[in-house]
Amino acid sequence: MSKFSIDYSGLENKIYKKAYRLSDVKDQLETVAFDLVKFKDSDKSADLWQIQSADDGDYIVAVYQSDDEEKVASNWDVIVTKTAGELQISYKGDPIVRLASKKLGIPQHELNQVPKYLPIKLAENKKLVKALLNELPASAKKEVLNKYPELV
Repeated sequence: MSKFSIDYSGLENKIYKKAYRLSDVKDQLETVAFDLVKFKDSDKSADLWQIQSADDGDYIVAVYQSDDEEKVASNWDVIVTKTAGELQISYKGDPIVRLASKKLGIPQHELNQVPKYLPIKLAENKKLVKALLNELPASAKKEVLNKYPELV
């Protein structure tokens, strides 16, 4: 069995590359600010990188977090149904509530951004969680609080 074991330690750096040697990617970059750059033609074009000096040369280092790093910080999850304009909000994988984006005052063109910030806001803000739970009928709210007493 040991001959089939896989070492995943280097996999994260291959998938979520956090630094590049500046000389290797210089022609692929465009300057955004004094020491901030971004890739011209790639999926990472929205991600910003910072130029930093080291003993063995200059490097560009990621100034962003990967989506997975953000999700680890929260037990909350948000799924967007664009056609219906709804958000399904889940806690620890259990769907809690489904709300219309109009009720929350979120414009249709901003719906795709909500899953990036709302789970983190729910993890940090107890008032927001309380307001969310108040959207549930009393019996459903009681059931959720019995299952997840930490939400009180």
